[in-house]
Amino acid sequence: MWESSLLTRMVLFNYDLELPASFDPKVVDGEVEEFLKWDAQKQFASMAKDYHDPMKPNCYLCVIDYLLREGYISPETPGYLDLLRELRSGVCA
Repeated sequence: MWESSLLTRMVLFNYDLELPASFDPKVVDGEVEEFLKWDAQKQFASMAKDYHDPMKPNCYLCVIDYLLREGYISPETPGYLDLLRELRSGVCA
């Protein structure tokens, strides 16, 4: 169970940038440790409770948003509407 002091409410903006498969991103600004080139199956696997987690928890919001937009999480998925509602419930001011 999460303690409320550990959670913050924020709005994240996601942008899609299509790149060739041969593109190899480089870490240059010190803001990230590494870039991972994962397919959708690897992204799903990384969300398992027993997975050794290389991402910060708030990054999963971006992953889930991507999986929803690309149809990997479909309306037939149990809890789909609740997930979509919670993900989009932020107020952008």
